[in-house]
Amino acid sequence: MLLLGLAVFLNLIRILLFQNTTFIYLFWNLFLALVPFLLSSILFLNTKSHQLGRPMFLIGFLFWFIFLPNAPYILTDFIHLGRISGVPVMFDIFVIFSTAYVSLLLGLHSLFQIEKILKLKFSKETSNAIITVVILFASFGIYLGRYLRFNSWDIFVSHNSLMSNIWKIFSQANNYVNVYLYTLLFFIFLSISFLAFKYNQNDKLK
Repeated sequence: MLLLGLAVFLNLIRILLFQNTTFIYLFWNLFLALVPFLLSSILFLNTKSHQLGRPMFLIGFLFWFIFLPNAPYILTDFIHLGRISGVPVMFDIFVIFSTAYVSLLLGLHSLFQIEKILKLKFSKETSNAIITVVILFASFGIYLGRYLRFNSWDIFVSHNSLMSNIWKIFSQANNYVNVYLYTLLFFIFLSISFLAFKYNQNDKLK
């Protein structure tokens, strides 16, 4: 909550002090990063109280799965650094880093909650396999959001365009080499980040 407050505070200071609203979209990105965390928290709490049936879990998991890439996506906003005149680059570094860092933590905590639910329902091996696929999907989703400008809800409102572009990526692989590199780099980064997060959480429980 403190990190979230800091991210919001720095962006407000940026608007008031430098009269610049170019990063106001970060408020929306922060909200989107909260969505998968809120969904996983609801699923986790209801699982603990044994009030979550299989149909509701599958529906909740599906929406969580779709919105998860929004949490680590903000890391890509560093691409905007140095492009805005009138605002010190160092200040923008703090604005983007604080926003990206808290969003990443929300995503990792959300992933941690879902993994705990999966381990109650499946074997350790199956749970690990599902989490690996989820991280890979999130990594690919970040690419779709940054470069092809798709959003999570496009799977419902623009699914034809979304599926068409995804088909092009896999059917014309030679023209989309950067997709695989980009996805792989994010997959490695998110996987290692999640392992570090889990180690820290499990260490606290000892």
